[in-house]
This record gives sequence, C-alpha cells and structure tokens, in this order.
Amino acid sequence: MIPMKVTLGSLDLFHLVNQARELQADGLLDHFYTTRTRPEVEKIRAESGTSCLPLHYALRALQVRPHWVGGNHYYLQLCRIFDFWLKPKFSRQTDLLVILSGVGLQSFRVARRAGIRTVVECGSTHTDFQHEIVFEEYRRNGLRAPLFPPGYRDRVRTEFKEADFIQIPTRFVGQTFTDHGVPPEKLIYALYGVDLDRFTPRSRPAGDEPFRAICPSGVNIRKGARLLMEAWRKLGWGDAELHWVGSPTTETAHLFRDLPSTVKLHTWMSHADLAALYRQCDVFVLPSFEEGFARVMLEAAASGLPLVVTPNTGAEEFFTVGDREGWLLETGSVDSLCAALAEARADREATFLRGQRAAAKAQDFTWQAYGRRVIANYQAILGRR
Repeated sequence: MIPMKVTLGSLDLFHLVNQARELQADGLLDHFYTTRTRPEVEKIRAESGTSCLPLHYALRALQVRPHWVGGNHYYLQLCRIFDFWLKPKFSRQTDLLVILSGVGLQSFRVARRAGIRTVVECGSTHTDFQHEIVFEEYRRNGLRAPLFPPGYRDRVRTEFKEADFIQIPTRFVGQTFTDHGVPPEKLIYALYGVDLDRFTPRSRPAGDEPFRAICPSGVNIRKGARLLMEAWRKLGWGDAELHWVGSPTTETAHLFRDLPSTVKLHTWMSHADLAALYRQCDVFVLPSFEEGFARVMLEAAASGLPLVVTPNTGAEEFFTVGDREGWLLETGSVDSLCAALAEARADREATFLRGQRAAAKAQDFTWQAYGRRVIANYQAILGRR
C-alpha cells in the first residue's frame, strides 16, 4: 500500500463521516473538517476532527426553518463561508484533499498550488441534470423557483472542472456526469454502506396486521412526494397504512389537504426508532426523481423490506437481474407505483420473501466494504503521479 494521508471536508456529516471512520481505522486520516465532530458520537478522535460549530447551528436553522432564512440562497452562503474557514486550516503536507461538492472551490485551488491531489465528493447527480429533472417536477407542483440558485450551480460546475477527480456512488450518477461533458476517466466510484448491527431483518408478519408501506426520506418534491401521495389516493385502501417520516413544507403542503387517515406522518426519528418502524412494515417506497444512492434504501433492505423504487435512486446497483429484491418503477409514473404496491399487497408471503432476499443482498453493503473501495480509489490516484 502506498503511504498516504487524506484530509476530508464536509458541511454537515453526510456519508463523509463514514469515510472518515474507515480511513481513521486504517491510519490514513489526516484530518476531518466539518460542522460537527463529537468523538463520543461520530467516533472521530478529537485530534483528528475539527468542527466549525457556528456553521452547525446556521445549518440547523436552514433544516428547521428553510423559508425563514432564505432557502438554498442561504445554503450557498454557508458553502462559501465553510470554504473560507477551511482554506487556511488544512495541512499543506496532506496527500489528498477530499471535499463535499459545493463547499471546496477556493480550498481546491490552494491545494492545487501546493501540489496536493483533489477529489470532489458528490453524493448526487450532476448539478445540471438535478436542476433539469427537479425543476420540471417543481413546475408540476406550481413552483417556479429552481432547486438551487445559479450561483450554486456555477460553483459546483467549476469544482467538477478544476478538481482532479470526482467520487460518486453509482453508474446512474456517472451517466449524468458524462452526459454533461465530464470525461469518464475523471470519475471514481464507491457504493455506500449500511450499519448491519442496527438494521436487522424483520420477522414474518402476523396474518392480521395491516399492509404497511414506509417512505422515510422526508416529504420532498425531489423524492417523489407528489407521486406517492397521488398513488396512495388512487389506490384508496382503507385498511392499509403509509408511514411517512417527515413534515410537509410550504412546497408540499398542497399535497396533504384532506389527508387520508391511512397516511401516518412521523416527525424526525432516531436510527433506533426508525429501525423498529422498518421491521413493522411490508415494503419500502421511494419514487425519487434524483438521488445518488439512497442510504435509507439500504437501511430498509437490511431490515428485510423489498424496495419499491425508481432507477433514479441508484437501485440498479443493488438489484439482481429480475428485480428479485423489489420493484423497479418507471420514473415519474403514478400507475407504475400503484401496480407495484398492489402486487406487494396481493401476495404478502411473496413480498416477505423478496424482503428476505433484500436483507441477504444488503450483507454485501457494509461501511467497511465502502471504506475498502474508497481506499483503493485513493491508492490508484496517488499511484498515477
């Protein structure tokens, strides 16, 4: 193995905290800069992690009251501030600087002048694809504002151009990059993992329990909230339950007028509570228009739930041929979603067996396996010098 030290930077934690843990375990983490590192929680050693706590609270304000603080225009300013904070801090002796997309433009430029290799860590599709597909769905919901302001998209595009490499989770994401002019040789891949100690397979359901579907990804236009609400109303089941983790926002409130009693809204849940709720449900549903590789999808699969998902979640990297672990939907189709849910409910034994196959498949998606993929990528980068 080539000796190396890797510095990570991330506004919030996202999957970068898992990367930091795996690099730390192998003695390869130089430092992790973020808005929140608490050794007793994130398991990053105090000497290896530095927090920008004011930005943590500023980010929480965005998450709790997005329209009060200015939505994604506010997020753009947080990205710039984090970059300004990070730029003088990271060691010029590090071998690799890896930063979450949108928050590292100036830091990357400093690193390049110091001869440090740079990687943009991007958990979603190319920013232009993201804008195009989500803006179209916004218009269907009577919204005119884009997902991200042009200033943010310009910033991210420049990072993609100037960084040495872009690390992404799935081939679906990679296609959106090459379709928008990014050379394929600039892309490196690392599928995410799941905590298999926390998310464990469900038991066979009792015959008298209602059919339950769960969507744990928030009430979000980008994640197909309109499709799911329309499909559930169209099915019209009075003796089934849709468990939705999240709260309607000003953008989605119109979907919840005259809410059916069969829709059970849950506010934020701890991982332990979410794992318990997964094990009470029959199927996981996520009709997203755009994702990188939805981690909640892996959590549900590990909990023994078959997946009712679009290809735009990255699920094709998980499913075996024939969709044996769930149902692959037509993106944007209410009818496709209705058909999958109806089939799942019609034969709950077959649905349970699909879920057991999903749980077995999830055993290959550990965070340790993710760490090995990331380390192999970084070794290859340094070996090309």
